[in-house]
Formats: sequence, structure tokens, C-alpha cells
Amino acid sequence: MSTEQRVAIVDGDSSVAELIGRILIDAGFTVRIADGLKSGLKLVTEWKPQVVISAPFLSQGTGVELLQALNSDFAQHGVYTILHSASENRDLAQAALDAMADDFFDTKAVHSDLVPRVRVGMRIWRMHEKLRNAALTDALTGLFNHGHFYTRLEGEIARARRYGHTVALIVLDIDFFKAVNDTHGHLAGNVVLQEVAGTLRSCARDADVIGRIGGEEFAIIAPESNAQTALQLAERIRHALPVRIGEALPQQANPVTASFGVADSECSGVNSANTLMDLADRALYAAKRNGRNQVKLAHELDPGGELDVHVENNEVEWLRRRLSVLTARVQDVYVQSVATLLKALDEKDPYAARHSVNVAAYAESLAEAIGCSKAVCTSVYNAGLLHDIGKVGVPDGILMKRTPLTPLEQMVLEQVPLIGTRIVDHMRILESEIQIIRHQREHYDGSGTPSGLSGDQIPIGARIIMVADAFDAMTTDRVYRARMPVEDALSEINRLAGTQFDPKVATALQAVFLRNRVAWEARIRDAIVAARVPSGEGLSYAAEGFNPALESQHG
Repeated sequence: MSTEQRVAIVDGDSSVAELIGRILIDAGFTVRIADGLKSGLKLVTEWKPQVVISAPFLSQGTGVELLQALNSDFAQHGVYTILHSASENRDLAQAALDAMADDFFDTKAVHSDLVPRVRVGMRIWRMHEKLRNAALTDALTGLFNHGHFYTRLEGEIARARRYGHTVALIVLDIDFFKAVNDTHGHLAGNVVLQEVAGTLRSCARDADVIGRIGGEEFAIIAPESNAQTALQLAERIRHALPVRIGEALPQQANPVTASFGVADSECSGVNSANTLMDLADRALYAAKRNGRNQVKLAHELDPGGELDVHVENNEVEWLRRRLSVLTARVQDVYVQSVATLLKALDEKDPYAARHSVNVAAYAESLAEAIGCSKAVCTSVYNAGLLHDIGKVGVPDGILMKRTPLTPLEQMVLEQVPLIGTRIVDHMRILESEIQIIRHQREHYDGSGTPSGLSGDQIPIGARIIMVADAFDAMTTDRVYRARMPVEDALSEINRLAGTQFDPKVATALQAVFLRNRVAWEARIRDAIVAARVPSGEGLSYAAEGFNPALESQHG
């Protein structure tokens, strides 16, 4: 495998730890063992495993305390945690899940259950890593995005101040980039952006930090460098760009150039990342005004003249670009991430390949029908796409089980919304969606999970997703029961209005379906055709997370 699969075992019983270790090593995992709370925390912190398996009782503490410590340490976020016990102790399992354990299993079933559960842990860890990396990088160029670049700049300035070093900043903007897009199309524009990124990588040092901080704007942090050293780097890049882009886009008649602004931490007035960025930006605009395709140094500008000329326009443009980047860049990351997540879910649960897409579409229509704002409708649609992403953390043996689930298995399934929340909770642009995902299984009468909210306490988006989710599940086949006619599904949802469902949303479903009948029936047919699981194999009823009484009548 290209990535080492590391599993830490924390267990005071050496015989159990060695048994678990042998099984995992035979399955291709790399294993290290610790016997207590402190040694376990030290092992996880220094070795950084993807999966941690703990016994309930350790020297110097408990497995629950270990899980709580790992969950409170931001550096360890993403590690997949499993607690094991020699008995199916529901109280212990609940305590583990309350401490944000990802799984719990009976040690007596170690030979059959251990490896599949650890593989699930590795799967969800990889998903979390992809999302975390996506949140830091620009999807098109692979460079750091604006948010992470700015964080790195703050860190480098603090480090330079602490050790008495100088840090330089280069900001560059592609000249007449809009003309490239208008003349040759956005695909050609993307090629230009990618070639600029490649040029920056080839010219910069390993220690330099490179980012795409705007649509056609890039920047480089040069640690332990001054403006003159950075000027030399900027000139190398400036001369290399037209050549490299010309080779990639021979149809481009005019050479593509860039303008550069350079500043360093020794410039007058620099005391933060903001002031350094501002000076480099001002130098960049001076290069633009003076004819483009050149490098300007901030400390060479006339403080009483060139630096203050057109200051109002410059400040407005600077702020406009910064604000637009905050949404545009993160939104790009979000779109890329959704595609990855949906593909992963299709592979894990092929029977419901169209489920999330359909729920998103139904939910958006319902949100519009009950008068939600455009922003809320967008959040509901996004949450519909992502509402079941937590299933990636549920063992296949539970999702595909045809016999009744045990109480512990049902508890694992109840964690799906919380797992989904955990996967996407670092993407702050999804704050509204995160609340919808978390509370999607709250019942209108307060009998749902995870918080027992009722009525208007439940986010409106979660109440909408509950109805859309149930409608799609009931109108498509499940291997434990055939799909029901649409009219019966509508009647069933209406029957449970006021208990499981928000009456207002349930009533809106009837009207929205009649208004969109042709399109919605086409969606249902497409979902039936897309199902790839043979009859007789598939999900237990609890996997959908709906009211068991509702499902049992049609099982």
C-alpha cells in the first residue's frame, strides 16, 4: 500500500494486546502497543496512527479517558478510535460513544470483527484527510488556498520576530487574464493558472510557501529572505512565465505576463501579516500602473506620492478582492469535496446510489415551497447531498445485514449523523449544513436523536431533510421490502405528521409532489434502474434511520 496503515493498541493485558496485534499484522497493518493511559497518549502523539484500539481499563486510567483526551487534542482530530470489551456491556458502549469513540466491539469476536472494523477506520481516516487537505489547498492548482496561506504568513512573521530574522512576501497578478478567458475560454484560463503554479514551484525554494490567494493572484512567502533576495526570485519567475505558458498554449498570440509586488518585514510600519500583505499589494498595483510585466519593491515607493496616489480606488479594489476570495475559494473546495464524498458513498452502499442526490433535490423543492430564503434553500440542498456521509464509518456488516440488528449495532447506526458532522465540521462555510446533518433524525415530538429536540427547536433544514429522506426511502426498493406506491408513501408521511414529521413540511410534500409529479417520478425510476444490488441482498431496515414502526409495516 502507498500509505502505511498504523494502528496503536493501548491495553494493560499483554496477552490480549498481542493477540490483536498478531491479527492486524497478518492483515497488513503496522502495529505498536502501549499498556497505559500516559504511554498510550505519548504513542499516539509521537507516532500518529490512523486507528487507536483501547481496552476499557488501563493502568493510570481508563479507555474512555484516553478517548476524551484524544478528542480534546486538535492535533489528533481525525484519528479513528475503537474501544473493545470482553462482554457486550451496553453502559460501557454508551460511555465510549459519548466520549466520541468511533466504534465498540466484543473482544470475543476479535477473529471475525477486528479486521473489518479497522479497515472501516482506515477508510474514514482517509476520507477525513482528503477533506482536511481540500480545506487547505486550491482544487485547481494544488497550492495553498487564501485562508491557509494567510495563516502560514502570520506564523512566519511571528517566527521571524522571535528569532530576529527577516521574511519577504511576493504577490503577483496575471496581466490581462480576463482577455485569455474571453478569447480562448475558461479551460485555457485554467491551463494558465496551472502553469503559473508549476512555474512558482520550479523557481521557489523548498522552504518557500506558495499560495493562490485570488482568482489570478498568487503569493510566495520567503522565510529568512529580504526584499532584494525576493526581488531576484520574482524576476526569475517573471521571465519564466511567458515561455512556459507559451509552450502550453501555443494558440495564445500575445505572451502571458504577470506583475509583481515585493515587501519584507523590515519595511516601515510592518507589524503583522495584514500590514506586510498590504505593502506587497500596494507595490503590485504600482507595477500595474507603471505598465505591467515588472517587479516593484514596496520600500522604493514614494510614501508621499506613489504610495498614496489613487489610494481610495486601491483600497476598495483590495478589499473587494479579499472578500470575494473568501467565498469563491472555499466554495470551489466544497464542490470538489462533495463529488468525492458522493463517489465514496456509492461504493459503500451501491443500492442507494441516487439516494443523496434525490434527497437534496426533494429537500430544496420543499424548502422553496414553505418560503425559506435562498440561503436556507442552498444549505438544505447541500445538507441533502451530505446527510448520509456518516455511513462511511459504519461497518459493511451492519449496513448489509439482513437479520435484525443487535442493540449495539443499532447504537452504531444512531451515530451516523454525528459521524457525518465530524467529517465536515472543519469546513466553516458549511456551518448551517452541519446543524442540519447533526439533527436530521430529531422527531417532531421529541422522540428522536441525538438531542431529543422537538417542534421548532429542530432546525428547519433538518425537519425538511427528515421528510425528503423518508419519501425517497419509501418510494425506492429495499431488499427487505418492495417499494411502495407514491400515494401510499405520501399517506404514511401524512399519518406520522406531528410525531415523526413536521406537519407543515409533510403538508407541503403533497402539494410539491403534485406540482412536480413528472420530474419526481422520473427520479424514482432512475433510482430503481441505478440500484446495483441483486434481490435478496441488502440493508437492514434500521440503516435508513427512520421510525421502525413505519418501516415494519412494509417490511
